[in-house]
Amino acid sequence: MAAQCIEEIYGAIEEFSVLLAAAELLAANTWEIEFTENMRASFQRHGPRTHLSPAQQAALERIAKH
Repeated sequence: MAAQCIEEIYGAIEEFSVLLAAAELLAANTWEIEFTENMRASFQRHGPRTHLSPAQQAALERIAKH
């Protein structure tokens, strides 16, 4: 599956914002911290049009659910 934008994946931007905040709080190692920082920067730059690949979406959701 190709990358989709956040508004297509989650519908409500608030849902993504909560997920990203949880991932930032629960990031447990350098890779996860850098990944969530990059996601935050991309989201700030592109807003709801930020694209996520299926792998990025899975990683973000996994980090948020530690």
